Amino acid sequence: MRSVRRSARFALVPAAVAGLAVTGVAQPARAGMTPDPAAPARAGTTPDPAALTANCAPYPGGVTVCPSEVASFDGTPLDVDVTLPMAGTGARHPLIVLLHGFGNNKHEWESTSDAGDGADKYDWNSHWFAEHGYYVLTYTARGFKDNGTTASYQPATPAGTAPTCLPPGGSACPPAGTIRVKNKDVEIRDTQWLAALTASAFTDLDRDRVAISGGSYGGGESWLQAAAQAGRASWTDFPGLPELHLRVAVPKYPWTDLAYSLMPNGHGPDLYSSAQGAPDTLGVGNPVGVAKLSYINGLYAFGTTNGVFDEGSTGPQTNGPEPFTAWLNRMAAGEPYDAPGRVDDAIVGQLRTAFSGWHSAYYQPGWRTGRAAGREPAVFSVSGWTDDLFPAVESFRMFNYLKSLDPLWPVSVAVGDVGHARAQNPPAAWRAINAQAWAFLQNNIGGSHPQQGSVSSFPTVCGGSATAADRISASTPAGLGKGTLTVAYGDTAVLTPTAGVSDPNGPATDAVAGGYLAPSGDTCRTSAGPLVPGDGYSAVSQPLAGPQTFVGIGYVQAGYTALPALPTAVLAARVWDVKPDGSAVLVSRGVYRFDFNGYDATTGTVRVPLYGNHWAFGAGDRVRLDLVQVDQPTYRAPNPVVTSTLNLSGIRLVLPVRESGATVVP
Repeated sequence: MRSVRRSARFALVPAAVAGLAVTGVAQPARAGMTPDPAAPARAGTTPDPAALTANCAPYPGGVTVCPSEVASFDGTPLDVDVTLPMAGTGARHPLIVLLHGFGNNKHEWESTSDAGDGADKYDWNSHWFAEHGYYVLTYTARGFKDNGTTASYQPATPAGTAPTCLPPGGSACPPAGTIRVKNKDVEIRDTQWLAALTASAFTDLDRDRVAISGGSYGGGESWLQAAAQAGRASWTDFPGLPELHLRVAVPKYPWTDLAYSLMPNGHGPDLYSSAQGAPDTLGVGNPVGVAKLSYINGLYAFGTTNGVFDEGSTGPQTNGPEPFTAWLNRMAAGEPYDAPGRVDDAIVGQLRTAFSGWHSAYYQPGWRTGRAAGREPAVFSVSGWTDDLFPAVESFRMFNYLKSLDPLWPVSVAVGDVGHARAQNPPAAWRAINAQAWAFLQNNIGGSHPQQGSVSSFPTVCGGSATAADRISASTPAGLGKGTLTVAYGDTAVLTPTAGVSDPNGPATDAVAGGYLAPSGDTCRTSAGPLVPGDGYSAVSQPLAGPQTFVGIGYVQAGYTALPALPTAVLAARVWDVKPDGSAVLVSRGVYRFDFNGYDATTGTVRVPLYGNHWAFGAGDRVRLDLVQVDQPTYRAPNPVVTSTLNLSGIRLVLPVRESGATVVP
């Protein structure tokens, strides 16, 4: 969940992290949890807006920044920077809050020039917004320390006090200063408190024109903040502080269903809305999925290096203790996660409901409340086709859900080769996306209004760069494709519980272990060789007669029988573009977890959703499909003792394409 431009450090997690062993004490599931507490926890901290104005100073690039350390709503000290609007930009000024990625700090979106990093931060940083008359609020999220600036364009504002439990081996960390992974009663309230405090300190701040944006960790929060505004008349509701109204959210490479994004199960009402469960529930309806092992271990390592996770304190969140290390232990132990009849064990049930009801925008009741009350904050969400942590479905499911509530809800989505690794993050694509986001923000900052919205897509070009001229648009995610390309492999296959364990393409395609090049971005993953015979299924289509542009999600379908009938099985898929010279480039991947304790029958037809892409297959290219049960280290391998062998038949691959009509390739 780190910033795109700093994720090179994430890829440098030592190999030993893959075998991380952690300990913790499991907490019992809490009864009576509700997804939207009537009275969010707050501790009655006395607001001190004067602290925000005490240390204002000029910095290079003509920006004035006011750094301070202030107490949040529950007394937790937070390290804050407020960048002032530049002179000559009007008498009343909107506010934008820019939220950093996991393990980063307040400096991530700060800049002394409009250019920033030239890509994700280009015309989307504190300098750009201050130059256009905005107050800019940036702060280091609770539980993290400020490691200082990481780029020459960032103003070197002073750091606040690090959590007292850092460095490792220090004194016990106070519960108030721990990482809660964007619990809506904690970090979400921090942002609202600081925004209201800023409005109190600077009286020319326009309380009716507020926006929020952030990447990854900050993107997940941006969606949650929009849900909070939809759910009540005022975005902020602290006694003694101004009431603000959030008009626009611009999440970048976000999650909207944290349980599904970290452990995808492949289930859902449709390909573009796959989820842990249905909206307005606590994430129930589908089984726990397959853990993204390399990312989860890497994120945990960063969290314990740059901050401290909460391990089960009782406040200020209202959903009960959240013991993150104990949860990680349970996921590391693996299947089965439930008993016959869909009965989650205590820790799994606790994790499922917490990550859904308190950490994920998709499950917030505020959306329906807002629709009924005529409150529909505008959202422009940016996701990555090649983002293996938070794929495009994280934005698509919210687009579809909001449009189901109101076809004119002001929501749009942009998708490209951007985000976390494996994304290349080409600067030209980011500049085009940021220009779209800026136009959307300016159109809605004075108050959102009904609109059709759109889904736009930029192609993935290995070693190249998509530009604004390459963008295509549609009114829905599925509408990006006008036809289908079906590869009718038609084969049978037998996948044992360890099928794929010797596959060289597992490490070669992993977003973390596969390598990351900085600062220009990642590279396309190429095949390290064929599957070992008998270690999975692999087949290649006949050459394509003409170009086909895959754009959308797509799926693998097969008949299956699970023998013997054990609690679980996994079907992981990888799709390759095999060039005429024999080289193969990874186009997309996907995974489906069978749960035979009440979610899946032991025989039937399975559809595995892919992450998707916008990818041009050339004439003469062939489409290769690999199917395994073990795709490591990207996914946690299933426990063989509880995993069935899968007998597959009638295997086919279906991809939405830009070209009209239905093309079938043998």
